[in-house]
Amino acid sequence: MNLIDSHTHLDFETFDADRDAVLDRARAAGVIGQIIAGVRPEHWPRQRALAARHPDVKWTAGLHPQVAAELTPAARDAALAALPTALTGDHPACAIGEIGLDRQFVPKTILDAQRAAFRAQLALARERDVPVVLHIVATHGAAHDILTRDGLPRAGGVVHSYSGSADMTARYVDLGLHIGFVATVLRPAADKIHRAARAVPLERLLIETDAPTQSPPGHPRRNEPALLPLVARRIAALRGVDVDTIADATRRNAETLFGPFASIRRPPDAPAHDHKDA
Repeated sequence: MNLIDSHTHLDFETFDADRDAVLDRARAAGVIGQIIAGVRPEHWPRQRALAARHPDVKWTAGLHPQVAAELTPAARDAALAALPTALTGDHPACAIGEIGLDRQFVPKTILDAQRAAFRAQLALARERDVPVVLHIVATHGAAHDILTRDGLPRAGGVVHSYSGSADMTARYVDLGLHIGFVATVLRPAADKIHRAARAVPLERLLIETDAPTQSPPGHPRRNEPALLPLVARRIAALRGVDVDTIADATRRNAETLFGPFASIRRPPDAPAHDHKDA
């Protein structure tokens, strides 16, 4: 398999001690590219530096809704004002994100600040016509209303780490969005996610690890991109297709959305990690 991890946080400090080894393990497992998603402005230079160093890494820049909720209004405005610079220069961001709404992990009283940051970043994405990476948790109706009213960039985007219903996937797909799935599909009782993973059209499907969080069941707490084949195999099983079908489609979808990778591709006869517990 040649896979693309459409959402990681390889820039996080938890990878500082062994980041190169993490990348090597991912490549050996067949992960030929990964997107490092933006969370806060002080991380954007780290992400750009990683993309400059590694041809199989791209990055996005955005103000995560949880971060938007915790910043002072002045700091939030400064971050939004700095965002356009991430889209210029050498090795620029390939998308804007993570952006969106989160009513589960922050006080509900902060939703107005989240909403303002979300709409401002959507406006920039439309202006520059770059994709968006959406973080939507427990707010699918409200987020869909904003996306419908304000509009998306022609370049589209992805609802990452999808947590909504199968019916909601159709509404997002109708807007022109992709849907990304993480290791929650490996949970035996995750019936809602299983139904959603079956419902998404193959041409709008993406897979991701969200590393270092959302580790697959039975694996170390720190997740990493080398575990992406577990997600691919589980979705293939849920949809009743071979895993190469999922690998090929999600790789093609990721490169359509975020641009082609100058990837380090594993030769056909090279050894790969075989995670048989998928």
